[in-house]
Amino acid sequence: MRYPQFLSILLAAIGFGLAACGSSTDEYADTADDAEAQDLSPEDEAALIRQAAIEAGIPISDVEIPVISARTYTTGHIQLNVSGHFDIEASPELDTQASVSDGGYSWIQYGTSGSEAPNATVTIGNGDMGISVAVGRYIATGTSTECSMTTNVTATKVTGHFTCPKVTGYNQADRSMGNVTIEIDFEASS
Repeated sequence: MRYPQFLSILLAAIGFGLAACGSSTDEYADTADDAEAQDLSPEDEAALIRQAAIEAGIPISDVEIPVISARTYTTGHIQLNVSGHFDIEASPELDTQASVSDGGYSWIQYGTSGSEAPNATVTIGNGDMGISVAVGRYIATGTSTECSMTTNVTATKVTGHFTCPKVTGYNQADRSMGNVTIEIDFEASS
């Protein structure tokens, strides 16, 4: 399974954070305090991940990352504009079967991932937001450290505007790379 770049960064940060903690061999390892620490709220978990990333030297954005309650999405749209190494101007429909928020993470898919047609995935959770856009063999991913991102979350809707002035686009067929600019406006309702 392939993860967006920001998830890889977060997973690395978590690993560094856990490695820095060391193993617990003292007699208090199984106390009630430890059990409570495992039941963190999504906000607390995001704060811990953010702190681990900072301690690991991974650049972190000042963008406020919303916490989205567990939900599925039934309608939505995106306006997708990409220019540079490859170009996309499209409005793929929401993929309702691939769009979900659960456990502090949200994946909102527009179009069919991996298809020749334009598609995009908005990801939000645990300290970062990102956008992955693709058409055919071209793909680019931007995160909150590279992009300007605003979101609005209500009980039934998530909307946002992301602008990524310079991220790397990649062509899987010929392995060429170049810069792209990404701008999206999206909406997803449950």
